[in-house]
Amino acid sequence: MAFCNVCHNMFDNVDGTCPHCGAEYTGAEGEDRSHEDLFKEATDRIKAGQVADAKGLLTQAIKQDEQNGRYHFFLGSVLYKMGQHREAFSAWQRADRLMPHVDRIHKCLVAARQRIAEEEK
Repeated sequence: MAFCNVCHNMFDNVDGTCPHCGAEYTGAEGEDRSHEDLFKEATDRIKAGQVADAKGLLTQAIKQDEQNGRYHFFLGSVLYKMGQHREAFSAWQRADRLMPHVDRIHKCLVAARQRIAEEEK
């Protein structure tokens, strides 16, 4: 995934240009973003309903800071919204290991288990 420094959209970097605005993509600036900046952008995307973009940003943030439970929690939330319930459950399990005893995470795990069970019927 690439991040456009002009229009701030994420895209697959196939030909070196952003398909949204046509800006040339070099990779240097977008890849140097801190995990905090990536997380902030991801939460902005979630608020705007752009969960697929948020998924990519959260994945990048996790690569930089794998021990941040909040990133895993938000990734689980995005995956759940996208209907990827098994993946959401896994992300929330990681968040639970990193941030034990958080009631909200436990509620999300229960919801994901219920959806997975429904899908298996």
